[in-house]
Amino acid sequence: MNRLLQNFHSLVVGLYAWIATIFFGLILLDIVYAKLLRDVPGAVEVTTVFSDVADILLMAGFIMILAAIGAIVFSWTSGTARNLLIASLIVVLLEFITPIFLSPFFQIIDAFNIGPWLRIIPSGLASILALVGLYKFRHSRVYAH
Repeated sequence: MNRLLQNFHSLVVGLYAWIATIFFGLILLDIVYAKLLRDVPGAVEVTTVFSDVADILLMAGFIMILAAIGAIVFSWTSGTARNLLIASLIVVLLEFITPIFLSPFFQIIDAFNIGPWLRIIPSGLASILALVGLYKFRHSRVYAH
């Protein structure tokens, strides 16, 4: 029974790392498609596409936050992995909160073309922290026995 429980914990931590990596890929695809669709005529259709993509990204982000909380709970006994997963969750939360604080500066951000980097860096960092947290969690499980 104990081995089954450990496998479940590993599954939850791995699921979070996988979701964080998929979310990073979705952010990259969104940025690429946004650049490609700017040149397409028909602003109404483009706005609808961006709205649909934003909804998918918000839903994926919500699922990622829930998975992060689960991964932190199930990795609590492994200090290093837990701290990496907490750091990953903090970066994800900052990624979602950043537009609230930077909304007055969007014209400046657009002028310097740093908007995509404000999305790529946090999601990439969260993905890296989650993957390293998974590695540390699995490493602590293998050498604990």
